Amino acid sequence: MPQILRTVLIPDEPQAADGPQNYDLPVNPLSGVLLTVQALNDTAVIANYGWLVQLLAMITDVRIAYRGASVIQGNLLDLAALYGCLSGWSTFQGVVIETDNNVRHVTVPLLFGRKPYDPSECFPATRRGDLVMTLNYDVATPGFDGLIIQAETIELLEAQPTQFCKVTTTSKLNNAVNEHDIELPIGNDLLGVMLFSALVPSGVVRTAQFGSVALEVDNVETIIAESRWETMRADFMRRYPDKQFQPHTHGFQYDPTLAAIQQARTREQEQTTSQWLQNYAYLDFDPMMDGSYALKTAGAARVNLRVQTEVASAVPLRALPIELVPIAGTQAAA
Repeated sequence: MPQILRTVLIPDEPQAADGPQNYDLPVNPLSGVLLTVQALNDTAVIANYGWLVQLLAMITDVRIAYRGASVIQGNLLDLAALYGCLSGWSTFQGVVIETDNNVRHVTVPLLFGRKPYDPSECFPATRRGDLVMTLNYDVATPGFDGLIIQAETIELLEAQPTQFCKVTTTSKLNNAVNEHDIELPIGNDLLGVMLFSALVPSGVVRTAQFGSVALEVDNVETIIAESRWETMRADFMRRYPDKQFQPHTHGFQYDPTLAAIQQARTREQEQTTSQWLQNYAYLDFDPMMDGSYALKTAGAARVNLRVQTEVASAVPLRALPIELVPIAGTQAAA
């Protein structure tokens, strides 16, 4: 039976400048990297306080590559949302307080399988220098400064995996209301696709960049003939754990003729504008979590999403497909 080995990869490393930094990952079979962002509140102006988005935005891009080929790639906010949905391991933070210069920290799991610690689904043993993590930093996002990075790894000694999960990001600028396509990778089974829409239904406006989506293989609709944004977002939220920790507010009814204790009668909670998951949706090709419904793309000439964009935006749409990559022998074909 494989043995678990938890080690510290980055022990509290201060970051003084923007830009990329490279880190060699362990050579043993690897289930995941636990990446922690630490920073100080920059909230002398209280309007700068943020719950989570600005803290994760201090890492603008994460790339784990095997011999130069991406295995995991995306911004940290997207990856935090994706791995919560895929694996059930959500992103947790500590010391959530608005005081200026108060320390904050949040940990995001970057996983190579649907189930952490699964010896059959993780990244196989490699040689030193073959598997590299590159982090691109933004050391001063609004509301935070004093960035410090910490990372730990989950190694599975003697594991002999047969497959691992690969996650990459496809961005597309489509500043128009129209129907268009987003290309998906071919060759490996697809477990699902996470979608990011900068504009979603809000106020009296019901439109989204991903207004509706169909899945096509060689120009034939497959699995999803059509799905709407609202339902795709519900699919995402069903997969994402710990929804009670999302930020919310309570209102109160004010009546100057009543006593103070009565003036503060709370209503039911409302979501705040910092509800960071509101921009994500999910196309689930693996509802049983066993690969039985996974989309087979081997032999296909083209796999794409047919997207109906209902509202124009200068912010690109993002799609993060999840591939299940088989391992030939002892070396992974990333």
